[in-house]
Amino acid sequence: MFRIALILLTTLQSVAQSATQDEIKDALAHAEALYYGARFGESITLLTRVDDSLKTQPGRIEEKVNAKLRLALAYIGLNDTAKAKSLLVELYTLDSNYSLDPQQFSPKVMAVASEAKAEQSRLECQAAQDDAQKYLETSKIAPFLDLIRSFKRRCSALASMEPQASEAFYRTGISAYKRGEFANALSNFEAVVALSTESPEHELALQYIEIIQGKQQVNQDRLFLQWQRNFDSRQLTAAAADYRQIVSASSGRTSTELAHATGEYRKALTALVENWNRNCGSGDAATMTGIRKQISELLPDPAFGDDIRSQMAACVETNRIATSAVADARTDAGDVAAGPNSCLDMQTQLALARLKTRVDPVISNDIRFYLKNSPQVTVRVKTRISESGDVVAISMPDSNPILTNSIRNAVGQWKFMPVRDGRGPRCVDTEIPIVIKLAQ
Repeated sequence: MFRIALILLTTLQSVAQSATQDEIKDALAHAEALYYGARFGESITLLTRVDDSLKTQPGRIEEKVNAKLRLALAYIGLNDTAKAKSLLVELYTLDSNYSLDPQQFSPKVMAVASEAKAEQSRLECQAAQDDAQKYLETSKIAPFLDLIRSFKRRCSALASMEPQASEAFYRTGISAYKRGEFANALSNFEAVVALSTESPEHELALQYIEIIQGKQQVNQDRLFLQWQRNFDSRQLTAAAADYRQIVSASSGRTSTELAHATGEYRKALTALVENWNRNCGSGDAATMTGIRKQISELLPDPAFGDDIRSQMAACVETNRIATSAVADARTDAGDVAAGPNSCLDMQTQLALARLKTRVDPVISNDIRFYLKNSPQVTVRVKTRISESGDVVAISMPDSNPILTNSIRNAVGQWKFMPVRDGRGPRCVDTEIPIVIKLAQ
């Protein structure tokens, strides 16, 4: 048996970073046999290697839990309850719902497990409380609310923070409202309402929410009517400025007004591209130049309608004309970057219209456990899209740390249609909201 264990140990050492499921399964089985043979030291040696190998691998929660349990039992066999307790704390961190059957384990094991469970709950609560205080002090509303929803039922210290948070968010909302920062004010007032219906500020926050939403709708209606008037009268530079304001006011959501304006632009651009293709072989330079100018004047954003413009036939001077149209449109949009190596700043809505490939974040059991009871989480990711359409996540200011790696890995696999202007391919800076639905 010892020789088999040594062979397994050597195998695991050679594949420490990529042990297969069968190798882990065999090692755990032999470690269990060593344990029941009271060869606790040998069992610990083998299981430690298994545990180290599993730490570097995503997922595999059941195997990780099994390895830590077997290690803890072996240390209890050596009467090292302190080490056993620390391993069981790690086990409960991996799976807080894990429980030992008192019919299968001795009272000594059950007692150590009970202490470990209490310690894990205390550490988890303390970490959540520290994070919540940090989010509250830095006015990071979404992560704070996620923590409250996830932990307040089993962490009384978090629940006790609600009145303080409600008052703080209300004060911040009032200050933002007075400065005319209605989006910021709305987020804070909505946080007040989300925290507690018994908050003294709750009813006042509801009233402010109604007022702000009314103001936002009036502003959106005003912008849309202004855009429609300018668009219909062919005041396209002014219409483009109105359109960008509508995009900004929509805060990443597709409103009725935005959808209508976008549809009108696409319809007009499609007609121009069809006209271009009809005249492509005519050799009429004046007509082609006129169409080029119309495209230049129409585009509300340099990247708008790339899928439509890609259908332009490759006739004489097409590349020069199309490139010039985009460059002219960039000038009209006031979007020219400071230098040839600068990246373009692009609105979220316009950037996402160019998305070709999307990969959702992997939500592991660890994440689901940490964010338990949160139906969904929204993380705003500041990204840079390269000249070839590849993506790098630069920062996630409001992200819960447990989500960061998963989101970064997913966004890094996204692919966008490249952006070009008169200078050639350009990189793009934008902010992308990632909505993670945790409810099963």
